[in-house]
Amino acid sequence: MTAVWSALQTSDLAVWINFSRWVYAGIATAHVLSIAVLIGSILMLDLRLIGFARWLDIEHLARLAVPVAGTALVCAIVSGGLLFIGRAAEYAAFGTFQIKIALIAVAVAVTATVHRRYGLYFQRVTARRRVQIGSASICLWLGVAIAGRMIAFVHG
Repeated sequence: MTAVWSALQTSDLAVWINFSRWVYAGIATAHVLSIAVLIGSILMLDLRLIGFARWLDIEHLARLAVPVAGTALVCAIVSGGLLFIGRAAEYAAFGTFQIKIALIAVAVAVTATVHRRYGLYFQRVTARRRVQIGSASICLWLGVAIAGRMIAFVHG
């Protein structure tokens, strides 16, 4: 696998990203903004699921939050992938990076499973189940954000 990471980080795209201050800064900014929108939109829905802002209809909020979160997730993955290729071998070896990727995989799987099962019909889910779903989602996505920041602090 090391050969793959090495090939990635020596590709023309990776070299261009690494040696262009403005390109790297733009991609890093897009990544941070994507994560902010992703976690913000998920947090709104999860807090509503837990029981905050009961005056907001969950189904209407989900119709707004889910597409926004999905778009932000795609942007975060693309921008994160571009940042990754610049130091692929190094990042791939970081325990915090591996934890981040694992948390993303679990968070996306949980979100997809819950959405596939309940869709926009969270009103039909028991209050206890909504609290469990919302709490798990909040913990997972905050874990992703924390692990991402720890990459810079621990390995920076």
